[in-house]
Amino acid sequence: MELNLEEALDAPVELSQRLDVPMERLERPELVSLSPVTFQGVLRHLEPGFVLSGRLGFGGQAICARCLGPVPFTREADVSWVFSPAYRRSEGEEVELKADDLDVVYYEDYTIPFDPLVEEQLQLEIPLKPLCRPDCKGLCPRCGADRNAVACACAPEGDARLEALRALLPKTS
Repeated sequence: MELNLEEALDAPVELSQRLDVPMERLERPELVSLSPVTFQGVLRHLEPGFVLSGRLGFGGQAICARCLGPVPFTREADVSWVFSPAYRRSEGEEVELKADDLDVVYYEDYTIPFDPLVEEQLQLEIPLKPLCRPDCKGLCPRCGADRNAVACACAPEGDARLEALRALLPKTS
């Protein structure tokens, strides 16, 4: 989808979009499925640029980082982008970036691709280490059993790196 900034020169423009974002473009191996992304927002002209603010909504399913079980999720997020003409960008000199500077998109043409902006927000909103539940016990490293479902008979391994420290402990008879 292309965002035409020129439409908002005279009056704010209401936007309502539904975007299908291919999971492959997000390069998130833990992601199993992703619903279409909805965007509701308003594009306003604020001299010398534009501001687009709105709300993203989406859902999907990921793989639990501990037990590899399914983890459904839904997200809604308020988003905002500031579009500024490219000539306003300071080039060639060192400038300290502030938090507000990270949301600025510089443009040379009034037509801007919207999909990359949405994909960036998705990367921020999709869980990095999804868990099926906060106390997920994960998989047994020896037999691979899901420790949430069954208690395996594997004995816990000792850590060989700690043997030197155990030698310092007083011997008890």
